[in-house]
Amino acid sequence: MPTPLVSPGTDAAGYPAFRSVVPGLLSLMGIFFANFLSRVVLAPFLLHIRDDFDLTKAQAGELFFIVSLGYSVALLCSGLLSSRLEHRHVIVVSAVGIALALVMAALSPNLLWLRSSLLVVGLFGGLYFPSGFAVLTSMVPHTNWGKALAIHELAPNLSFILAPLLAEMTIGLGLGWRTALTGNALLALVALVLFLRYCSAGREKSIPPRPKAYLTALGDRRFWILAVFFTMAIGATQGVYAQTPLYLVSVRDLPADWVNYLLAASRVSGLFLVFWAGMIVDRLGPIRALRIFVALTGIATITFGLLPGSWVMLAVLVQPTMGGCFFPAGFAVLSLVYPAAVRPLAISLVVPMAVLAGGGLIPAGLGIFGDHDLFALGFILLGAAILLSTLLTTALKPSPSQDQPTP
Repeated sequence: MPTPLVSPGTDAAGYPAFRSVVPGLLSLMGIFFANFLSRVVLAPFLLHIRDDFDLTKAQAGELFFIVSLGYSVALLCSGLLSSRLEHRHVIVVSAVGIALALVMAALSPNLLWLRSSLLVVGLFGGLYFPSGFAVLTSMVPHTNWGKALAIHELAPNLSFILAPLLAEMTIGLGLGWRTALTGNALLALVALVLFLRYCSAGREKSIPPRPKAYLTALGDRRFWILAVFFTMAIGATQGVYAQTPLYLVSVRDLPADWVNYLLAASRVSGLFLVFWAGMIVDRLGPIRALRIFVALTGIATITFGLLPGSWVMLAVLVQPTMGGCFFPAGFAVLSLVYPAAVRPLAISLVVPMAVLAGGGLIPAGLGIFGDHDLFALGFILLGAAILLSTLLTTALKPSPSQDQPTP
């Protein structure tokens, strides 16, 4: 048989060579970084925000619920916008909106203003993900999704590392959380400029959302299984991260300034392990990789509450590395279960539920446990729930209409 003709710089399926799309993937990761940072930047400042507004632990946890609520609502409605605008234009709207909302939050004179601004941060932040994910999966064939998702998932890991370091730097300079929010706003605009310069993908639109499509998705057992997995993953990363400073300072009696450095150090390994996770996904397959990472995340989260004394620092260093490995596997499974045509719809339903529960209800719930002097028990119960969820992986099967590379 004659060898198929392949254009220079493309693979046999007609996709550009992976190396050539890395700048575009990195620019997309920059957008995601600014977006994600806006949802976690308050965590290392939580002790100072509590003092400024005289909040309880539960009220402090509610701030993350408010951001997650806005994020979830926007995700649910994102299909209305992405069916009318190209995905890259939705990303522009999201980045500009986040920047403006962060500036408003930085100017908050009272708690109501802060809560309202954070709700808007979440609303604009939620517009990004379905469109960003659609752009990412359109740039590379499914055989390279693990590596592409690993690059994209650098954003959360960088956010978790830089947020506490940013907190220590601004506090050390006599500034504070308001300056950090303003810096986050500027970062969103810079990331947008780089995205427009280096990423040309995203000219497509989503399928217009139809009530029947939503009902079909909600009636699919795989949808609810994926929602559970993403809830557990977000709870193990964002939920635990949000309440770790309060837990370590108020229960484990660690110095507040030292805790932020520990929090940053705990996420450094994630920068490297996320690539390892992507390779594991490509080698073992998304579902088997997911099973391994979820089990390890559950065990590591349980140790947060079980390890005595200063041994808890070991849990703080190990637990995030396992939680961060979930996402390349989780999104690869989602892409395997849902074909490209309905993938944005699936994301716009699965992720908001997971963000609201994992990034909102779980840190708020941990705060309630903390107010009742049961912080450690809260972490143990969360870890046990994550570990038990591995049993659900047996029900996940690839979609028969999964898109394959064009011959």
